[in-house]
Amino acid sequence: MDQFALPARSGTAEAGPDYLALPTEMHVFRAPSLPDDPAARARCRAWLQRIGAALEAAASGAAVGQIVLDEASAADCASLDEILLDGEVSALVLGAPEWQIGETAYTGLWRLRARDAATGRRLDRLEIGPIPAVVAARAAASWGLMELPAPEAIPPEMVNAPHVLAELRARSAAFRPGGAAHVINLGLLPLAEAELTWLVRTLGEGPAIILSGGYGTCRIRSTRLAGTWWVQYYNAADALILNTLEIAAVPAVACAAQDDIAESASRVRALEAAYP
Repeated sequence: MDQFALPARSGTAEAGPDYLALPTEMHVFRAPSLPDDPAARARCRAWLQRIGAALEAAASGAAVGQIVLDEASAADCASLDEILLDGEVSALVLGAPEWQIGETAYTGLWRLRARDAATGRRLDRLEIGPIPAVVAARAAASWGLMELPAPEAIPPEMVNAPHVLAELRARSAAFRPGGAAHVINLGLLPLAEAELTWLVRTLGEGPAIILSGGYGTCRIRSTRLAGTWWVQYYNAADALILNTLEIAAVPAVACAAQDDIAESASRVRALEAAYP
């Protein structure tokens, strides 16, 4: 997941925080090739049966634990890579351990990889849900209700940005998990470039970074203010077309819907037939 190498800040505040290199292509689903070895095919089918059952349970509303792949063989992991492929959403969750996350081609089925910070042991998991729990949990762990800067600490050229910050703080304090998201479209506000820079620095950088692809790209990063995320939309030419701040547990654009999980369960069950 090399797209999560963090480049140096560009210094251009007009586009908001510049955190991630954007992907250059849209993922296109391709059917996995079948292994020649009958035993390998049998193992693939067993994995598909287990994953399909977990997806069906999640689609019905049941709580489903992670499928732990830490001790899976290299051959089985390679087979899973070939079966599950890559989807449109990926994430990096900073901290210990640092999780690299990719949605598979089956919406709502996520692959999580890390190294244990103490032992260096490989961590490899599958998780089913709207978004892996560690994304929201790690972001929330860094949140605190920010105090507004003292008036004398605000540069005189900051005309409108302090009012935006005050609204964000009020919305953050009122937000409850499961509540409706609140979006501030920065492109509709009279904010100078220096004011956007001040907002970036004041809100700070949180540990959760998400890319949602498709015909364009949505780039998302948590901030240090509770429930507050930078959400930036780019078109296919990588031009910023929408720059927002969103109050939410995790922005919905990054999350799989329950119907998507049900469809993924059906697709995985159908794929089992390819592994006689």
